[in-house]
Parts: sequence; C-alpha cells; structure tokens
Amino acid sequence: MKKTIITVAPTGAWPSKKDNPNIPLTPKEIAEDVFECYKAGAAVCHLHMRDDEGKGTMNKEKFREAVNLIKDKCDILINLTTSGDLNATDETRQEHLALLKPELASYDCGSMNWMHNSLFINHPNFLEQLGKTMKENEVKPEIEIFDAGMIYNSLYYVKKEYLIHQLTISLYWGQLAVLQLQWRIWCT
Repeated sequence: MKKTIITVAPTGAWPSKKDNPNIPLTPKEIAEDVFECYKAGAAVCHLHMRDDEGKGTMNKEKFREAVNLIKDKCDILINLTTSGDLNATDETRQEHLALLKPELASYDCGSMNWMHNSLFINHPNFLEQLGKTMKENEVKPEIEIFDAGMIYNSLYYVKKEYLIHQLTISLYWGQLAVLQLQWRIWCT
C-alpha cells in the first residue's frame, strides 16, 4: 500500500482574519489547529507566524512558542518557513532554524513577482547562506517551486552542494507561471 503524506499550512503566508475569521494567527491558535489536523491524519505542518497585528513576521520567539506548544501536543514533523515577511532580512529569515532545528524548512530557489503586487526576493547569496544554515543544523530543505525556473535553480544548488539532504519538492500550482507550464504539459 502506498502512503500519502499530508501537510497542513494553517495560516499560509498572507491570509488574515479579514479573509477568514477562522484562520489561526497566534502561536496558541496555530498549535491548536495543527493538533486537530494531526489527529485527522496530517504528518507535517508548515508554519508561518503573525505579529500582534496579524501581519507576517519572522519573529523567532513567535516560532519558538508555536513549535513548543505543538511539540507538547503531538509528534508531527515541523516545517518552518524562511519567508512570510517581505521586510525580513536574510538573517531573520533563517535565525529560527538554528534556534529550533526543525525537521524541514522552506527553500525557495529564486526570486519572483508575487501575486502581481510585490517582489519575493531570494538572492543567490541568501540561497547559498540558507543552504549552509540548513546543512549545519541538519534541517531538510523543502524546495518550493513557484515558477518553472526554480526547478533548474534547485539543481544548481544541489550541484554546488548547498543542498545535500534528500530533497522534498513541492509544486505550487496557484502561481501563474506554473499554471501555464501545467497547461502546456496537459495540452501537448
């Protein structure tokens, strides 16, 4: 029998209570939601954090609180984002990895236009540094593919040995470029 791995991302990168009044935003709400999903069969949780105003943050203490609350409730695999705050520095995007040493963390292999209203910057120097941080802390990278070019970029970082763990690759079909690639595959 083949096994299926279910990942839950209780907050996602941007939604707020305005978008959905049921979205968990505090570390306690996130931990409770993750636990309910774990009981329903989720094996991995992908975590983003919110500040006290509900905006994306890379605040390591918010991550620590949520991770500790989750670990008190269950043994779900923890996957921490390295994005989610467009104003974060390269350092704040990864300092929580060394602090918490999650099983997984996101690794977005390229910059892109995000939802046609902002830029999501992943400079090559940051990607090299992030790969080193993940290796040093034994954090498995989750390669997030939002654009077809990111596939080739990820192969570059593997070849350069910035990514050496067994890779997890996630395709996000909601982005326009990937949808176009998917459409071309279906139509040929």
